[in-house]
Amino acid sequence: MTATTLPDTGTVPATRPTRPRRRRSVNLAVGGILFGAIAVIGLISLLWTPFTFDDTSGGRLQPPSAEHWAGTDRLGRDLFTQLMIGARLALTVGFGSVLIAAIVGIGLGLLAAVARRWVDDALTSLLDIAIAFPTLLLAMLIVAWRGASVESAILAIGLAGSAVIARLTRIAATRVLAMDYVTAARTSGTGRLGIVFRHVLRNVWPTLIVPLALQFGGAVGAEASLSYLGLGSPPPNASWGRMLEEAQSTVLVAPTAAILPGVLLVAFIIGANLLADGLRDIADPTTRSIG
Repeated sequence: MTATTLPDTGTVPATRPTRPRRRRSVNLAVGGILFGAIAVIGLISLLWTPFTFDDTSGGRLQPPSAEHWAGTDRLGRDLFTQLMIGARLALTVGFGSVLIAAIVGIGLGLLAAVARRWVDDALTSLLDIAIAFPTLLLAMLIVAWRGASVESAILAIGLAGSAVIARLTRIAATRVLAMDYVTAARTSGTGRLGIVFRHVLRNVWPTLIVPLALQFGGAVGAEASLSYLGLGSPPPNASWGRMLEEAQSTVLVAPTAAILPGVLLVAFIIGANLLADGLRDIADPTTRSIG
């Protein structure tokens, strides 16, 4: 009896497409350079700026020069100083809002995963409503209620982004709770808090790194939008969004006042998103390629 051979169809088993290692490296490098350069500028502004924020001795709408590297605005303030302070504000809002989104979102997500069925259903419905609600509109309502300030912007953007984190946390935590080792832990007498801190959190947080990193860029863009509408942080906190709003009436006379804040804002958001993309490739082994 001869062995039966299957015809070679030239096909291979379907696998998840991998991304070239070179592309992943480029994303990480470009994202790190863009994000890191602007972050360094913001950190330097804590110790030094060329001028004080309220120094109006530079003359109105002056072009870039040796004294004023980016020129001056319509009030005679140094634009480079404002750009540096804007970078610091973007870092503050980004990290602050992501921290709030993580604390509130992870807390609600874990509660929905381990609570009774009716609590889970109620929280899930509320989270679905919050996700469907426009993020910027929710942030505007919170800022209008509390008043325009850095703290209000951070709280508003953080709470607006916490719904997505809570939804993802609930999904990931539910999967972990269905694992055999969690069942064994319950059988051995481990309580709910013990299971959450020993098993659920340690297996859930890698899933949340990328969404939180992506929310950083979104938070910076949301703060700029609020400031452009007059609902962001007031002076002396120079916001790139407010700089764009103030420069739109003089864009033909002093274009650098409108171009530079927009360039930095876009570069910072792109850098944060590219870093998040690189983190996703590192955290998810199915996207890695050999060689």
